[in-house]
Amino acid sequence: MQKASLIGHTIEAYSEFANNSIIPADAVLRRFFMNRKYLGSSDRRAIATAYFGSIKNFLRLEAIQQDAFPSEIHKAELVIAAYFIVFENISSMEMQQLLRNLPNEFASDYPLAVFTAMEDRQREEQRLFLLPKTERLSILYSFPLWFVKEIEHQYDTDTEALLASLNAEAPTVLRVNTAITSRNELQEELGSLGIETELSKISDYGLVLQKRLNVWDLAPFKRGAFEIQDEASQLVAPFADIHSKRIKILDACAGAGGKTLHFSSLLENQGEIFATDVDPNKLIELKKRVVRSHAQNIRIVQPDKYESVMADKAGFFDIVMLDVPCTGTGTLRRNPSIKWNLTEVMLEELIEKQRTILEANTQFVKPSGTLLYATCSLLHKEGEEQIEWFCTEHPEFRLEEKKRTHPEQDRCDGFFVARIKKMS
Repeated sequence: MQKASLIGHTIEAYSEFANNSIIPADAVLRRFFMNRKYLGSSDRRAIATAYFGSIKNFLRLEAIQQDAFPSEIHKAELVIAAYFIVFENISSMEMQQLLRNLPNEFASDYPLAVFTAMEDRQREEQRLFLLPKTERLSILYSFPLWFVKEIEHQYDTDTEALLASLNAEAPTVLRVNTAITSRNELQEELGSLGIETELSKISDYGLVLQKRLNVWDLAPFKRGAFEIQDEASQLVAPFADIHSKRIKILDACAGAGGKTLHFSSLLENQGEIFATDVDPNKLIELKKRVVRSHAQNIRIVQPDKYESVMADKAGFFDIVMLDVPCTGTGTLRRNPSIKWNLTEVMLEELIEKQRTILEANTQFVKPSGTLLYATCSLLHKEGEEQIEWFCTEHPEFRLEEKKRTHPEQDRCDGFFVARIKKMS
């Protein structure tokens, strides 16, 4: 693909997202590619890299654009130009010509001085140096200022290293379905297909791909030998500390069922798992995954049937799993568009929703049973502080153990999980 075409397509895709930022960035790009069947796989990769790179670094790129060309209007073409100058090392003169040579509806004729200013890294460093540290980090790594303040307040760690890790590219990680094969057997099978993997250092069920590739077409995937699941997420189901396979589990926020399926394989298709979610579309995807994985102990409960099914289930479940809706800040490597809509108001609304979910599902835990609470958030307000609140409100529950993963240290998503025991 010619550079001008790459830049033009990136501007188009980025503009579609910027005008509909409430829609996940990957969904916008999928629709963009569906409407442009003529793009080959290498072209799509190049566009996707620039597209997600621009979204991931939007505050920094916007600051560079505003410094070079102040405007009250969001200039998508200049934001993308800043990306290619900063991250792809395109010169200011070449960028000016590339924008001029775009198709008529996208062509832009800005003075060379605009792109020269974008190219001047010393100029950017001097501008950022004048800002307080927190504000500088907010712009440099493109995170809301309030979020950076929360991270600085909560963690006794290198804030800059943590923010940088959230902007890094996430690897593709597979979770072996131990009901079908073992991790070593799967690794050998993938190796025979020319696919190199390494064992996860933090999950006993994980294989990390050495290169990104489309795993959905692989024979072991089609027969259910593995699922795609981040290493941190793979730690949640085993954290329930299961001692018997003939137990009953409720996954009340199952989504598309990554952890539901992990429970199923841990139980070796024994016991019974009730899986539900408020979004019926996610349960459609779960149903497909259940069929592929050959899971036989999962009962999918549609949201409109939930109340009737659960009417007589008080004190019924050995484990109640609550992977609650959250800000998703631990998954920012995979979902950078979250940053566009992340606000303190959103956080407070989610905290209340999490408490509502906790209150609604407490009744289903049997005496001596386990409540497993998880979030893919880095914020203590959604993790440690929620559990402290819950145990204060419900003294019949006692925190047994909690775990948090750190992206900058563990090289995985940021997850929090707590195992809470109900007293008999």
